[in-house]
Amino acid sequence: MAVITSIVAKKRDKNRFLIYIDNQFACILNDFSIFKYKLKEGKEITENELSNIQLECEQDIAFDLAIKYLSKYTKTEKEVKDYLISKGYLPSVVKDVMQKIKNYGYINDEGLAKTYTSMSKNKYGKNKIKFMLKSKGISEENIDKALSELESQEDAVYELAIKHLKNKEKNKENLQKTSKFLYGRGFSWEDISKTLSKISKEWEDESW
Repeated sequence: MAVITSIVAKKRDKNRFLIYIDNQFACILNDFSIFKYKLKEGKEITENELSNIQLECEQDIAFDLAIKYLSKYTKTEKEVKDYLISKGYLPSVVKDVMQKIKNYGYINDEGLAKTYTSMSKNKYGKNKIKFMLKSKGISEENIDKALSELESQEDAVYELAIKHLKNKEKNKENLQKTSKFLYGRGFSWEDISKTLSKISKEWEDESW
């Protein structure tokens, strides 16, 4: 059985304390952990007890950090996980925090995928949306669910094409450039072809 010989507040963070066991530095705990487990100088404690308290403390701190990160704007599960790992938390701590966050409903990758798709559908095609969602760590299943609710993008392709061609000469070269532009936005060749054929016909009708 070891003895807590000193509890010293950190200079730059008064809510965290340096814990010394038998005059040797052991770990850092927050004020809540010290209060919860009634830790004080002279208190006897086992190595296992201290390890469990330290793990719980790390989980609480990591959870608070994750919530602050989430409060800025909606994040995916992968983004939060990567953020905590970048802060130096152990995989076991990250795993516990992520489960807690999901249990509280603070992360919803399926809902995020649907919202992102809905907000992007007039600017990007399915291919681009799928790529961007994948880069955020959204699962293939959730991406497919979101994209399955996406209706025809022909109107969006047409509007973007008209904007891209604005003030440009009405010729085949500019149509090809617009085709590349739309493809880069992730729209399908089928929708692009239909749109450019439609615009080409409109130009012909205007020339009569």
